[in-house]
Amino acid sequence: MTDEATVSFRELCRELPAQTALFSFGPVALGAAQLWNGYSHETALTFHALFALVMVGFAVLVTRYHLAAFRLKKLERS
Repeated sequence: MTDEATVSFRELCRELPAQTALFSFGPVALGAAQLWNGYSHETALTFHALFALVMVGFAVLVTRYHLAAFRLKKLERS
């Protein structure tokens, strides 16, 4: 087995743009919207900030999984 199947986030965006946008940028946008919602309604921002932090962590984990699965598919094609 060769290890020539290195993938980048840019390549993943090029080949699977909808999935990448949904799983990588969607949770971050949702966290930012929740922060804005808390700010606009003048509620305690600590809960909203915690939610946003969890969503960023989720986006990072899902993106890493998505890259690993994409790399595996690329290795299987080679």
